[in-house]
Amino acid sequence: MSDKVLKTEGQKKVKAEGVKNNGWVTFRNSMSGIFSKLSKAFLLPIALLPIAGVFLGVGATIAANTDQGSFGWYLGSVMNQMGDVCFGNLPILFAISVAIAYTEDSGVAAITAVVGFLVLNGIQRGLITTDDSVTYKLLWWNSIPAASITQNVGITSLNTGVFAAIFVGAISAIVYNRFHKTQLPAFISFFSGSKLVPIVVFVAVIPLAFIFMFVWPGIAIGLQWFGVNSGKLPGGVDSWIFEIIERSLIPFGLHHVFYAPLWWSEAGGSISDTFLDTYLNKIAESGVINLEKLKADFSPSFFAALGLSDTGTAQLSVVRKAFYDTFDSSNLWGTMGDQTIMFAVLAQKTVKFTDIAQMGLNLGRFQSGKFGFMLLALPAAAVAMWLNVPKENRKAVMGIYFSAAFTCFLTGITEPIEFTFLFLAPWLFYGVHMPLASISFLLMGLMQVHITMTVSGGFIDFIVFGLVPNQMGTNWYHALWIAALMAPCYFFAFYFAVKYGKVMVPGRDTSSGEAQLFKKADFKAKKGGKSSKSEDQIAKATKIIEFLGGEANIKAVDSCASRLRLTVVDSSIVNKDGIMSLGGATGIIAKGDSVHVVYGGEQEVIKPHMREILAAQRAEKIQK
Repeated sequence: MSDKVLKTEGQKKVKAEGVKNNGWVTFRNSMSGIFSKLSKAFLLPIALLPIAGVFLGVGATIAANTDQGSFGWYLGSVMNQMGDVCFGNLPILFAISVAIAYTEDSGVAAITAVVGFLVLNGIQRGLITTDDSVTYKLLWWNSIPAASITQNVGITSLNTGVFAAIFVGAISAIVYNRFHKTQLPAFISFFSGSKLVPIVVFVAVIPLAFIFMFVWPGIAIGLQWFGVNSGKLPGGVDSWIFEIIERSLIPFGLHHVFYAPLWWSEAGGSISDTFLDTYLNKIAESGVINLEKLKADFSPSFFAALGLSDTGTAQLSVVRKAFYDTFDSSNLWGTMGDQTIMFAVLAQKTVKFTDIAQMGLNLGRFQSGKFGFMLLALPAAAVAMWLNVPKENRKAVMGIYFSAAFTCFLTGITEPIEFTFLFLAPWLFYGVHMPLASISFLLMGLMQVHITMTVSGGFIDFIVFGLVPNQMGTNWYHALWIAALMAPCYFFAFYFAVKYGKVMVPGRDTSSGEAQLFKKADFKAKKGGKSSKSEDQIAKATKIIEFLGGEANIKAVDSCASRLRLTVVDSSIVNKDGIMSLGGATGIIAKGDSVHVVYGGEQEVIKPHMREILAAQRAEKIQK
């Protein structure tokens, strides 16, 4: 074979490999963008949870400690129900949020998601039957347990957690993006445009409803198995594994996607599964239950609610019915997911966290560990990094470190600290922070700390969900000594790692001028610049657009709790240094067509300015 032929075939092979690789890269980048938006969508309903959680936790405590019928009791009950209704309707909130996230905040897509969610659950309601309210029938599934059936906005349907809602929201977004500009023939033109969207979704969710009816009961069995058996691992190991995975996804903004099934589905455990598959097997050795031993296992309020005698024995069937009736009357029997169950427990006063732990379900195993490193440990790491700054520069950068430390302590928002060292030295994140954070979860799980949270494990959540409802058996005191133990571990680990690893944390590298950059905005204000704060923000948004490659390179602008989330045509032309030079950002992630700029709250102001500027630039471009 000639050299020319070999060369031609080699070029064809290289070209084919290039096409193959480009196809894979395109697919990978596309999926990264999709999951990034999904993670952002989760933050919209999650943002509601802090205030709802405060009302639920404080309200339940007030109601539990005041006489029924008194003013305090009514006040507590109202506050409790105000918070509980938000957690009880998370699925429909997620449907709306997903629709909004993929349609540039369209209100039409949001109401369309509500329509789709109602129709999907209505279809299921028409086919679900039951003989005893303990097991249900649906199509060929003849023995669906009660935990797999729930009330979604008052409709008896499959307990899919937020999963079905996510699909409904996605379908609503797809239909909106495809049909909201559609012009129908004249005789039905009234239904054109945005009016057509909910009509199409009304029909589009029909196959989705049947798909979930076909497969979800089987999926629920798998989630149930995971939820039950993960809880049987040696003390704290399940929490330790969870945090290794969850923290490793933080840099990509995908941790919300990971913990969703553990917080809001059977994968995170369920009351009925734990009782039927774990505790019942433990006490059912002879079929006759020793009531004195049973009483010793549980809190007085829970045992009293069972309505059983203090002494003697009882048949297993009698005990089983007593447990079912008690959990059902407290609206706990069908609850599932680590966070969902914990808020359901806080909404009543009969069953304690310790009662459920005695049955074999360690509530808080996928949440409580955050308090161990967010309250004191990460703030201690910030102080350690600051002490590595030369003395002459410390005053200039003190505000950066101590404001980030206080934010972490108070609210549990960690990204200002985490991303400071993540982008300067990733090995600090994966080699120091992630192992220590997982140890915090291990210790919390081992000590069975039952403190839930809304978004993160800061001091506010610790007070509301640890100290205030302490009568529920939160074991909050263990969280304090674990946090106190983790603080010096973080301090010395980060102090010596930064010092001997020569990590150029802000203010340490005097030749870069980085310390001065942090003072730029303050310097302008001190000089009495005539530009208003709004004008400065507009100017900054304009420069960000420029550094992103201009209007033509930007496809979408969005934000989450601490990041400006951008979708671009080509991330390789993004000027990261230019964006960082504007101040306020602690890091930038560029992957595929996604660019995330990490701020500490400023992103919520930058986003609307960028959208307005881009809209004006594009309108001007069309006119030309």
